[in-house]
Amino acid sequence: MPTIVAANPFRCRMWAYHDRNECQVTERTCDAEIASFSRHGQLLPVLGRPLQGDPDFDYELIYGARRLFVARHINKPLMVEVRELADREAIVAMDIENRQRLEVSAYERGVSYARWLRAGHFESQEDLSRALKISPSVVSRLTKLARLPAAVVSAFHDPTEICESWGLELIEALEDPRRREVTLRAARRIAAEAQRPSASEVYRRLLAACASGRKIKQRAHDEVIKDDTGEPLFRIRQNSTSIALLLPAEIVSAAVLEEVRQAVRSVLSTRRAATTLSRASNHGQRFTRAAKSWAEQRNFVGPPPG
Repeated sequence: MPTIVAANPFRCRMWAYHDRNECQVTERTCDAEIASFSRHGQLLPVLGRPLQGDPDFDYELIYGARRLFVARHINKPLMVEVRELADREAIVAMDIENRQRLEVSAYERGVSYARWLRAGHFESQEDLSRALKISPSVVSRLTKLARLPAAVVSAFHDPTEICESWGLELIEALEDPRRREVTLRAARRIAAEAQRPSASEVYRRLLAACASGRKIKQRAHDEVIKDDTGEPLFRIRQNSTSIALLLPAEIVSAAVLEEVRQAVRSVLSTRRAATTLSRASNHGQRFTRAAKSWAEQRNFVGPPPG
């Protein structure tokens, strides 16, 4: 049976798998909770489990990092609901509580889900989704957010402000190595700025960097060949290494296509033969010039004396 105790907050520690970004738990971010605790006391207990054999702490808190910070800040006892919980049970309880309170960001949840999977608390994303009673697609999307590079996360003053849609769009762009490099450079520049821009501005600038790194595909420009009346007959499309003839299928029968095939073959065969002959002639001329030069260098002109 769970019991609620008034614990010394300095004898409580957060569980290693809790999903709160501790660098964001500060006096500034907890100012509303500090005022509420001071005026009304702690309204909701945190969840913890007893520790055995730890000389420094009595309880390990599954959730309640902000309330722990406030209790320590104002030096007041912390109300803890104490239960005996296995790690998997603790994860489920923590996720339910955080989703109900809507306090943990999509990025924080994604990082936690990925960490729980790596630690082996769940066999797969499907196992995790069943345990937490959320759809597999939600788990898949959120765990993708955990793949955001540290440089990109650091560009944001507060990583919890990274929207799910922003993170997924950046992840998709970063899969292109060319776009990834320019985006990481932009993220490092933003992180080094003394006055950090807003989260939406960081996202806009990173997305612009992604776009600048995209390989621009040159659009092919077709040459339209027309008849004497100005009606289009076919198109010629030039690519980097080839030329394509685009013939209208509705008027090109098998017989007409064969005529085109034979005509093109004849033109290209004639051209290839002429090119081959020209190359052979050039080779012969170069050989003759080389032989003449060799003879002149040796003062040898004309046939040798008999």
